[in-house]
Amino acid sequence: MEFTEIKKQALREWQKLEQSNIPVFLIGTATCGRSAGALDVWASLEKVLDQNKIKARVIEVGCIGLCFAEPLVTVIKPGRPGICYGQVTGEKITEIIQKYLIDNDPPAEYALGTVGRAGLDNIPRLFEIPVFQLQVRRVLRNCGFIDPNNINHYIARGGYGGFIKALKLKPQEVIEQIKESGLRGRGGAGFPTWRKWQFCREAKSHKKYLICNADEGDPGAFMDRSVLEGDPHSVLEGMLIAAYAIGAQESYIYCRAEYPLALERLRSAIKQMEDNGLLGKNIQGSKFSFH
Repeated sequence: MEFTEIKKQALREWQKLEQSNIPVFLIGTATCGRSAGALDVWASLEKVLDQNKIKARVIEVGCIGLCFAEPLVTVIKPGRPGICYGQVTGEKITEIIQKYLIDNDPPAEYALGTVGRAGLDNIPRLFEIPVFQLQVRRVLRNCGFIDPNNINHYIARGGYGGFIKALKLKPQEVIEQIKESGLRGRGGAGFPTWRKWQFCREAKSHKKYLICNADEGDPGAFMDRSVLEGDPHSVLEGMLIAAYAIGAQESYIYCRAEYPLALERLRSAIKQMEDNGLLGKNIQGSKFSFH
């Protein structure tokens, strides 16, 4: 299927979710959320919804960066702003459902902030609270708001569009655009990305490999893990663009065995890429093949 059709399908699914006529619950089920009891909260949520005969959608999402406030649950009621609740327990989720969904009186004492365009007088907007005020979210822009197991959520928010644009350029033109962007590595050295890609492009070899290092040497670091658990397709799309630019045909991803959830979501994402013609031979009808 051509990407234009894939995107139309993704946008239809995303629009249906945004305009849902039943409540939607976003539960942070990354490693930090699970460590704090998110799966137990999820079980309690399903039980309370069933007891009250409330139809709703429950979606797993990644970490938004507030690990200290996990488990996080965002409740989106039709016609009302989404509300992100922190340190949710089985008892709290029961109270939230009763007060917000049934009595239409959201408990503000557990709320971290509202999500979306609309707001509430007694609850601040989530991205206006101090921890978020000075942040510009790029790498983690989707984490906490899309289902990492659903490629359509990623595509509907612009995912793989950059790769499709890259396919219409020559590899050297891609590198030039990366140079103009000023993109640098996320490590302490801040090495210019374009220069690294240029070195690889100019290397003489009959076959080139792209290596994605998802290892974290710092104790307790959650940088790579957070992206892979919350938005794995963003990493994979970056690999596609880099491979096209440098002329690589195959790749390896190194990720620790201690990150089972990251690996699970990564494998799921790779399978979805294959199913949508975004990985393999002659990707999207081009001459570019990548595995």
